[in-house]
Amino acid sequence: MISIECFNGLPEKYESFLVERYDSFMTTCRYIEINHPACDFYYMLVYKSNTLVDVLIFGNKGNTSKCMNMLVEIDEDIITKCIQSVFERYPNIKRIQIDASYKSYSFKKSFLYSSCNDHIINLPSTMDEYYSELGCKTRKHIKQRNAKLLKEFSNVSFTVKSRTEIKQKTINKIILMNIDRMIHKGIIPGKSDSDKNHYFQYSQHYGCVASIEINGIMVAGCIASILNKRIYLIVIAHDNNYSKYHVGELCMVYMIQTSIEMGLTKAHFLWGENEYKARLLANPYPLFSYFVYRNYSVNYVCCRLKAAYSRIVVCFRLSKCSKPLRDIIKKFRKRKCHS
Repeated sequence: MISIECFNGLPEKYESFLVERYDSFMTTCRYIEINHPACDFYYMLVYKSNTLVDVLIFGNKGNTSKCMNMLVEIDEDIITKCIQSVFERYPNIKRIQIDASYKSYSFKKSFLYSSCNDHIINLPSTMDEYYSELGCKTRKHIKQRNAKLLKEFSNVSFTVKSRTEIKQKTINKIILMNIDRMIHKGIIPGKSDSDKNHYFQYSQHYGCVASIEINGIMVAGCIASILNKRIYLIVIAHDNNYSKYHVGELCMVYMIQTSIEMGLTKAHFLWGENEYKARLLANPYPLFSYFVYRNYSVNYVCCRLKAAYSRIVVCFRLSKCSKPLRDIIKKFRKRKCHS
């Protein structure tokens, strides 16, 4: 028997439950309040036989209610009942957004609007074991690149900071390197200056930052979050002037080594296709995002058609057929940025 209790605000006193139950940096009160300040929050306590099994958080904005439980897997019966409760409680809500679910659903009056992969490494107990699982070429290249960096720069340091040890200037530098790196590659950056404060604020609670410095200047950095036995690599960046030393990949390997030494069991590289994820043994795990509508309306039909079109465009962008066009666009953006 499933029973639900609904309350306004964020479930601050259930923060430890959220961390233990979901192991998701996105499903914490700290992350939600920092990254979704414009929403009107409420949460649902879900019980089975008087035992608390789920805490679902929602945020209303306009006519849409978004489920803030992301990078999670929730029983379909439970989330369906919560959706029904939202529509009953808030007559002005026309649709509910379910993002980044490890579980696929078959809701009524709904459609899948996007899908991607979270890339996860199952971490072994020792670094030697991890190296033994890598491909021969990858293992050889990592050792060669590390040796080359140490040989050419006598003053190289690898550092890790966590929570309140992390400084604002460190976060700012990594975000700027990430933006510069994307522009250099002819890609529209996914990060902006406005993200700096958000990343810094959250880093004070669950953050972990690894960096490589040469002569006291950061040349590569990785912003991550740690919850329980999992680490989530959120932003990775390096100085374009040191690309030939592959300092970005070396920084990730260093973060993996640190995670193993800390006894963590999984490293999440999150979404975004990149060949280095496969090289470093990250396996794809599907993530699904849905819109669930109150009724079959004109808006429902239009949004469903837009979502189908967007998925076709994404599939084309990722296909081999689009590579010549993507190369032309990247070259144009590079010339525009450097002019």
